[in-house]
Amino acid sequence: MTNSLEAGLWSSSDRMERSARASAELNVDADLNAYVREVMCSIANEYCPEVRVYVLDRQVFNATAAPNGYIEVWSGLLLRAQSDAELAFVLGHEITHYAENHTFEQFNTYKTYNTIAMVVSLGAGLAGAYYGIDLSSVGDLAYFTAMSAYFGYNRGQETEADTLGLRRAAEAGYDPAAGAAIWRALQAETAASTFPSVRRSEAANSLFRTHPLTADRIEALAQHGIVLADSSTPVRSADRQRHRSAIRPFLGQWLEEELLRRDFGGLLTVIDRLDDEAEDLGVLGFYRGEVFRQRRGDGDLEKARTAYLAAVEHVDVPVAAWRELGDVQHKLGDHAAARAAWSRYLAAAPPDADDRWIVEDSLKSLETPDA
Repeated sequence: MTNSLEAGLWSSSDRMERSARASAELNVDADLNAYVREVMCSIANEYCPEVRVYVLDRQVFNATAAPNGYIEVWSGLLLRAQSDAELAFVLGHEITHYAENHTFEQFNTYKTYNTIAMVVSLGAGLAGAYYGIDLSSVGDLAYFTAMSAYFGYNRGQETEADTLGLRRAAEAGYDPAAGAAIWRALQAETAASTFPSVRRSEAANSLFRTHPLTADRIEALAQHGIVLADSSTPVRSADRQRHRSAIRPFLGQWLEEELLRRDFGGLLTVIDRLDDEAEDLGVLGFYRGEVFRQRRGDGDLEKARTAYLAAVEHVDVPVAAWRELGDVQHKLGDHAAARAAWSRYLAAAPPDADDRWIVEDSLKSLETPDA
């Protein structure tokens, strides 16, 4: 039965890898892929020749290592990691699951061919590390139990992945405090979510997450980091700058995609953390303004204006900031400021911008006597 299980799980992993390779979400940027692979190889050099790393533009915090040696790293993780060290810890965590055969261990707990065959057929689970599952559609207890096995490692395996993953990162010269730091940031984002179901997910859906976070788990990781710090000296002091340089070309694209999720509370915590570096302030300020503009809560229009006004002071501000600033100023009744902002947009936008005529019409409407 073990051979049958391994063959089925390997086949499922191969199917998932082919799907990732053909996905429209596959990020093929050579520099970004080289950066992610370099970090992975720095903490798992012995596996570097055999693993394949795929960066996917998916705005969920996730990395996963399949039994056949293929690794997915999602842009949601790259956006939320603040440094090489945080990325190294998460990759170390995942490579530990791979090195210790945790997936096979999980499936070996199931003794019937029917359960194993059913679970192995759920190959998509390999990429679902951070999604909660809607239990309302699960009526059969056996199905529920099997799904629990597929979508979550047990507590011992998670502890081992945390411990050994952090050790790998520290031995490679990364700051061992990074493990607890990124888990705390993810926990804070969850707590700030706009959606009550996400805020409750820590308790409600932990069976269906490969990375259930608890205060005890984070504290244990923090203490382990202190022990490692006493025995090793981080040597990669510039890792925040290097990480930001690697993701900078995609920062606007990824934040735009994050907005589509409409989790405004969670996204504000992500932007605030990115803001810690005092870099990319034009881009970050613009998307902070976009969060407030789209959220439309009490006082959000004024907050959006403040964010846009701060953003346009920086050279990296997207040109769209002038358009949105004009719109907000108009809604707040400051027509002179709206005209000035829209004029700046028209001067900076490409001649063939799709919305140029809309802004021109809006500007003309403010030039009439009754505007």
